[in-house]
Amino acid sequence: MVSIIICAVKLNDYFKECISSCVTQTYEDIEILLVTEKGTEDEVLCYEMARKDPRIRVIVKEKHNVGKGRNYGLSEAKGEYICFVDADDTFYNETSLERMLLSLMAEKGDVLVSNYVRKVEDEMIPVVNHGFSEKDDVLSEDFRFKGFFSQAHLSFVWAKLYRKEFLDDHEIVFPETTNGEDRAFNMCVYSARPDYVFSDQVTYVYRNNLDSITHSYHEKFKEIWEGNAVFYERYMEGKNEKYYFGDLPAFVMMFSLIFHVRQEYEKKTSKKDILEVVEAYTTDDYVQKKMSYLVDHKICNQISDLGYRAGTDNLSKWIVKRRNDSIIFGLEKIFDLSIDKKHSPETRN
Repeated sequence: MVSIIICAVKLNDYFKECISSCVTQTYEDIEILLVTEKGTEDEVLCYEMARKDPRIRVIVKEKHNVGKGRNYGLSEAKGEYICFVDADDTFYNETSLERMLLSLMAEKGDVLVSNYVRKVEDEMIPVVNHGFSEKDDVLSEDFRFKGFFSQAHLSFVWAKLYRKEFLDDHEIVFPETTNGEDRAFNMCVYSARPDYVFSDQVTYVYRNNLDSITHSYHEKFKEIWEGNAVFYERYMEGKNEKYYFGDLPAFVMMFSLIFHVRQEYEKKTSKKDILEVVEAYTTDDYVQKKMSYLVDHKICNQISDLGYRAGTDNLSKWIVKRRNDSIIFGLEKIFDLSIDKKHSPETRN
């Protein structure tokens, strides 16, 4: 059985399309767990969907965020495999889940990674394929950077299939946050060293919904992302591998700075206020420690993409030296050219 977990909160008109894509899958041995909030219109709609298909199970909780909701789903899931779907997205077609499961079972893997397309209004837009294979050195710094930051296919939980026993054995859960929780979860998954199966197939449709949490303005951006980095480090401490993948929390904080400044840049925040955002990072002891790790271990030199190699190397050094004006100037050039938006939707998170 496959357990499909959907956080059914703040639902919109796309929800019924999402459910339809789940119940019409050719692989029928599924349960669909709708995690919703008590006493809301979302709860009413979830029960309406459940009356139409006995495979739909509604989990009602008090107010919660995405990370917490997915943890509720994981604790209730009965399937051997876990699949996450966002409430405004869909499977690519009716055979998506069957193809994912067959690929994962054939290779006896723990995690399947597939491809997706982006939907903007009624237009399907292809994105950069993950390009990974089982022959790649998955333990390399370059693989991690591509997987979690530049191409970012490992940063989100959708378009994937997880073996539940693997998640349970390694005690992997989500941080209870509303932004970047996918990446923190998958960083823990990665660090447990799963057997990955990489599929070239497109199995998922990510809807470019401007009203989604991904596109929301976050007042506590740095606090949330730093919390995710610390969440990962605490997980590693429990596994006695605290420093083995130290580049992951370091790059989380680097990209937190990038996306935090971009959030203010797109809001047309004043230069003075943007400078305050940058200073919040460059004067933060935790951020300084992470950037020093990148510099001291020459981590950025391991990145194969020359543009990212130079950009991350310069940025890490500027942060360590607190060259705030250089940071702002460099990031403005990136935003003006939309370099940071050319890959996955997670890079807009």
